[in-house]
Amino acid sequence: MLDRPLHPMVVHFPIALYLLGVLFTLGTLRQHRDDYERFAGWAFLLAWISGLVAALVGVVDQGTLDPNDPRRGPINNHITAGIAFLILSGLVVYVRIRWPDPLRSSRRSLYLALMAAGVIVLIVAGWLGGELVYGLKVGIE
Repeated sequence: MLDRPLHPMVVHFPIALYLLGVLFTLGTLRQHRDDYERFAGWAFLLAWISGLVAALVGVVDQGTLDPNDPRRGPINNHITAGIAFLILSGLVVYVRIRWPDPLRSSRRSLYLALMAAGVIVLIVAGWLGGELVYGLKVGIE
């Protein structure tokens, strides 16, 4: 087994896939190409699945910390943001499944708002994760 945490290695997949889904959606809004919207749907689904994997790996990595480690508070903040991201990205996927063409339906505003909220939460979760690694040296020392 590796002697370092795996979470920082796998967390880049949901981030990249979610942002790719956002870019494809913006491309759909600008150019009205159905294939972009289809690609966005797959990117969001893969972002949610890989987010679940990253979360599970993060829980396993967290288990290697001492129970009295003072960094657990900031770690819990990161976990909260990560769970919020999983919920929001899951809702984006749900809206796409429930209403297959959300950009041409009455759910367009809901879909875009969920997507934007997901980006904001993703930024917060990433920033908190960066603070853990670079500021508090979680997984490094």
